[in-house]
Amino acid sequence: MLSVADASFQLFKNGVRDGGTIVIEPNLVYPSDEDRQRWNIVEIPIITIAKEEVKLVLTQSVVALAIANTFQNLIDDETLKNTMLAAVPERFHKPNLLAYELGQKYAKEAMAKA
Repeated sequence: MLSVADASFQLFKNGVRDGGTIVIEPNLVYPSDEDRQRWNIVEIPIITIAKEEVKLVLTQSVVALAIANTFQNLIDDETLKNTMLAAVPERFHKPNLLAYELGQKYAKEAMAKA
């Protein structure tokens, strides 16, 4: 599960199996100590990455997409990036590619720590 809002985290967390991984935006999602014992809570500042590193907060969904795909390894990265780029105007290709790369980087770093 990936959550950038506390309301959705609280609503859907019980759908995650015990021991499962939940990626959260630590500035907006507040897991309890009990949550941290029940699940593998991974904190990645998705919105901060989009806002401060990409310089375009609108790319937060691409950061999240890259994180989710890196953790799940379900779709070939090039296929996913090409599909994503086909859905946005060309002027947003460069920031979206940067957002994807950063999301992937942060996810890999978090996975290495686990």
